[in-house]
Amino acid sequence: MMKVFKKVLIIFASIMVGLLMLFNVYQYVCLNVLHEDLAVIQGYAILEVVSGSMEPTIHVGDLIVIDTKCSEFHVNDIVTFRDDNDNFVTHRIISIQDEKMITKGDNNNSSDEESDLNTIVGRYLFRLPALGMIMASLKTPFVMVMILIVGVLLCLFVSMDKDGNLIQSEEEKEYQEFLEFQKKEEKEKKEKTSKTSKKGLKKKD
Repeated sequence: MMKVFKKVLIIFASIMVGLLMLFNVYQYVCLNVLHEDLAVIQGYAILEVVSGSMEPTIHVGDLIVIDTKCSEFHVNDIVTFRDDNDNFVTHRIISIQDEKMITKGDNNNSSDEESDLNTIVGRYLFRLPALGMIMASLKTPFVMVMILIVGVLLCLFVSMDKDGNLIQSEEEKEYQEFLEFQKKEEKEKKEKTSKTSKKGLKKKD
């Protein structure tokens, strides 16, 4: 039971880390190679939160998922929009009038300046706690090398029994036994042949 649990745990952890690294690569290609503003997948984008203006609703280091397909917005919606400096800002809508909106961070004392609804990039759906920090750490070469080393060590740990021998499946064990049986037969044949040859030499003498 423990072996199965360890295997499932390692497989799950490997999938999660693999997905995060894959998204990092996809995001890098979108932003730096294709020069797109966002890494969008099927109309959804993921952004890392770098300020605490929306705490306690959204925390620094969280990843947020936004719906870039959304076209209708209402008061109290949390949206990601572009500010005057073309930066992405995620705040709550507190007022909408004549295609204009006023937004405010939940943790801010004052509201933002009025802006157009067409500056909205997407509507906030949910957050992934602390995954932003994990993704940021995965971008460093040192961490990626360490993940590779730890992954190899974990694979070795799972594939060994308590005596330090590699765990074999039933098919592998049967095949190993078959090879040992063949070697034993060949050895016995050689011994018989050797004895027969010695007897023949004695008779000639």
